[in-house]
Amino acid sequence: MKKTDYVPLVGILASKGGKNHIFRGNATVFKNIQSELSKFGGLSFVFTTDGVEENGVNGYVYFFEWKKWGKISFPFPDIIYNKISSRSEEISKEVLALKALYEQQRKPFFNYGFFNKWETYSALSQDSEMQSYLPKTWLLTDIVHISDLLHSHNSLYAKPKNGHKGSGIYKLSRKEAHYTIQSNTTTIYYNEENFRTWVNSHLNREKYLLQEEIITDKIEDCKYDLRVICLYRDNEYKPVGIGVRKASKSSIITHVPNGGEIISFEQVKERCSTKQINWLANKVGTLLTKAFGFVGEFSLDIGLTPEGWPFLFEVNSKPMIFDEQEIQKQRITELVQLFIELEKYHK
Repeated sequence: MKKTDYVPLVGILASKGGKNHIFRGNATVFKNIQSELSKFGGLSFVFTTDGVEENGVNGYVYFFEWKKWGKISFPFPDIIYNKISSRSEEISKEVLALKALYEQQRKPFFNYGFFNKWETYSALSQDSEMQSYLPKTWLLTDIVHISDLLHSHNSLYAKPKNGHKGSGIYKLSRKEAHYTIQSNTTTIYYNEENFRTWVNSHLNREKYLLQEEIITDKIEDCKYDLRVICLYRDNEYKPVGIGVRKASKSSIITHVPNGGEIISFEQVKERCSTKQINWLANKVGTLLTKAFGFVGEFSLDIGLTPEGWPFLFEVNSKPMIFDEQEIQKQRITELVQLFIELEKYHK
């Protein structure tokens, strides 16, 4: 592998570990990044805010020969790759101080933070070209708001604005005076009075979004959606790979830990336009960077109508590992190329 003239030192910022762990995060991914970057003469290490000192950082490098992590002192890295796994830690004074330092020195720090679903929707929906790709979405204000919306929309999805992995999602439906609340595990039927009681006790105002239901395409009578991993390369955002997740029958979410199933993109490739998906990747990345600062990677959750039109349900700032090995491998390759490109740009 050809070495580059621009050799970045990359610091992978991870969450603090527990009693028997030096850090939290996917160690396999961190090792793969280190291995791929070393092919170009670069180096990466993992660190937490506990390792940050006045003139440098104490971090960890994996020694493949000995199959263990070793602690080493480094100067401040050229690039920080943010893999902190909790929102609360990400807004700690230590992390905020590190972000401020890198902003002041104009060094790359990405991804900058977790996305808030409402802020993300607001940033994207202001662009006229994006509006036909977005389900109508509202910030929950009160029970009257839900009642009014259910008079004009048969079904709504209620989602925590800071949620992840499909947790806390409900489908709310109304037919005349009867209401249905469906989670991933239960379906409950209520009259209007009991429905209002349930909403007041389960859906925190200003913390939930309401999203119109989009009737999507199905496979074997099951919902499915596309998971598109995107990275910045050569001055634009590009899809690296597309995975597909199929829900179990009657389920409202497709996440594998909640009963979803992985299927090949080849099974649905002819049902969608890859040209549209490529356009969406670059458009979304460009708009989010404009709104929140540089976004190096993200993933899109896309549903297709029976006619093949893509609707963007969610954008994730810190995508989980893809179970498809070829996609995950390509993701690491592209990520390292991004590190090198950023270092070249900032030299």
